[in-house]
Amino acid sequence: MKFLFYITLTLISSSILYAQETKNKAAPFIRVYDRDGKKISKGRIASATDTSLITGPREKPVNIGVSKIGFIKTKRSAGNNILWGAGIGASTGLIAGVIEGETEGYFGAPVEENIVTGALVMMPVGAVIGAITVLFKKSKTFSIDGDTIKWKAFREAMGE
Repeated sequence: MKFLFYITLTLISSSILYAQETKNKAAPFIRVYDRDGKKISKGRIASATDTSLITGPREKPVNIGVSKIGFIKTKRSAGNNILWGAGIGASTGLIAGVIEGETEGYFGAPVEENIVTGALVMMPVGAVIGAITVLFKKSKTFSIDGDTIKWKAFREAMGE
């Protein structure tokens, strides 16, 4: 049974790494803030002209004038990494609890307790791992402040 657990864990880990490599790198995820530091939009870059930026999901694009943009941050926030880590940790704990529950389990506990215990123990472990990955995120902040010269530099950096 332990062998099955390690095989499952390896498959989950490698599929996550594969999914990260195959993402569309042509349209990076960004968060757009106004001059007061309030987030006004988030999503992928749909279009960037000399005077405006269009972001968001395809179904609901947002058009933002350059004069309104204070700064732009690339990639998602740190909380996103922590949340994904906690979810993956809880899922791994659930799987471990199910596998361990097929036998008598930890200290003779019932199957349901093994599942809940596995999820509750692994969730904070996953969250910590997600927090550690923030250190390697390499997100960038572009200060625009409504300046067209800085806007042009941002567009060149993003390949627009």
